[in-house]
Order: sequence, then structure tokens, then C-alpha cells
Amino acid sequence: MTAITANGALPRVFPVAVVLRYRQTPRHPWQEGSWSVDGIVAGQQAGDAGQERLLIHSAGDIRLYLCGGFTVQRYRDEAESYYQNLMAEKPAAFVLCQREDNGEITPRQVTLSYAEATSYMEMEEDVYNVSLPPELYCWLEQYVLEHYVPEKKKKRKRENWKQNDALPPRHVRHEAHHG
Repeated sequence: MTAITANGALPRVFPVAVVLRYRQTPRHPWQEGSWSVDGIVAGQQAGDAGQERLLIHSAGDIRLYLCGGFTVQRYRDEAESYYQNLMAEKPAAFVLCQREDNGEITPRQVTLSYAEATSYMEMEEDVYNVSLPPELYCWLEQYVLEHYVPEKKKKRKRENWKQNDALPPRHVRHEAHHG
């Protein structure tokens, strides 16, 4: 978990690092390998890691790299989106990446906002969703509990078309067809 501020509140910014996975595909005729986002690591040490790729694991045809220096922030106007993320079957962090011509990906941003991630996906950007680490879940949950107020659904008053001999709405009219 990240440090609590002097006034007892959790900080607005949480440091994270992105874990990239590279899988060699030696038998593939057109590419040497493929890149994906394997997950994120939360906490000050992860955030302090440089954005240069640091090899953290290598086994067989798979290599894992750590890319640090990222932060996630919480914004009041995204509270509903954070709530939707937390209520999902699998709450996620979303990593926006830039794909290079050679197939490599470079992380550019990490967000916890479902709406923000969706807007990037609609622009056909590379967005990877990964499991939300427990410390980020708790950090985001506290924020949602403090700042999200669901909007009350307003009931629409139905128009009484039986009064005043008015005709029913067009989509429910039953007109006789004469042949």
C-alpha cells in the first residue's frame, strides 16, 4: 500500500509500473514475437522504476519487462466510471500503449476509468485491461465511497391517453385495415 498523507487521507496519485510480456514465435514465418501487457505492479518502488524496459524474468520463449514511472490519479468527474469498474466481474486497470512499426508496444498511460479506456478504444488505440491489484482496488473503493453519489432515476409520468378522448401514441395504435 502507498503511504497515508499527514492528514490521514490516501494520496490522490498512486505510483505503478507496467509489466510487458514478450513471447518469441520462432516458427512463425512473418514475426519474431508478440508483445502484450501482462499486468501492473502498484506502490512506490514500482513507480520509482524507470520507464526503460527492465528485464525481470526470462524462461523459454517468454520474457517479462518492468516499465515504471507511471501514476494513476482519481478525478471527481470519473467517480461513476470508477464505480462501474469496481462493480464489474473483474475490476481492471487499463494500460494505453503505442504500437511501433516493428510490433513492440510502449506503455503511455495507466487509468482506472472505464469511460476513459473506452474512449481510447473507440479511437482504435491499443488498450490492455489487466487485473486490478488489491491495493489499488482498496484505494479506488475508498474514493468511490467518499465521492460517488448515484443519480436518482426519475420516473417518467405516463401520459393518460384515455382522458379527453385523445388518441393513443402512434406506436400503440391499432388501426383496422380494410381490403
